[in-house]
Amino acid sequence: MALGAGVMALLCLGGVGVIVAVYDNATEVKRSDPSAVLVSFLGAYLADRDDKESTLFTCKENSDLSRLSSFRDEIKKTEGKYSVGIMVNWKNLTVQTSGTRATATADIIRTISGGAEETFDPWKFEMIDDDGWRVCSASPIL
Repeated sequence: MALGAGVMALLCLGGVGVIVAVYDNATEVKRSDPSAVLVSFLGAYLADRDDKESTLFTCKENSDLSRLSSFRDEIKKTEGKYSVGIMVNWKNLTVQTSGTRATATADIIRTISGGAEETFDPWKFEMIDDDGWRVCSASPIL
């Protein structure tokens, strides 16, 4: 009886270990592809406006996202001033990689709820591979 209980306990603990390993793998932040990282960053920072999530994809030190922050603040201000929702998306994403550095460009699209108006803003992003790809800076392309 005790032997059977011991075997059952080991099987349960093994099952818990497998579940934890599967969960850990499924929720791991994947930063192996700069394009995927930029898409995840833009989704978190501009579309979802989730600062906590977006920090998972930004440089640990020396990041300069002040212009992108101002851009997002302008969107929020416009939404409040005109009582409209503005959806943010992107297209024409390109990435050029050179060793542990990458430069990406994307057209950021702002669309007023209902699709009444749409604007396109080209942006440039500098990225580095520091324990996975991370966004370090963002600036509008003039």
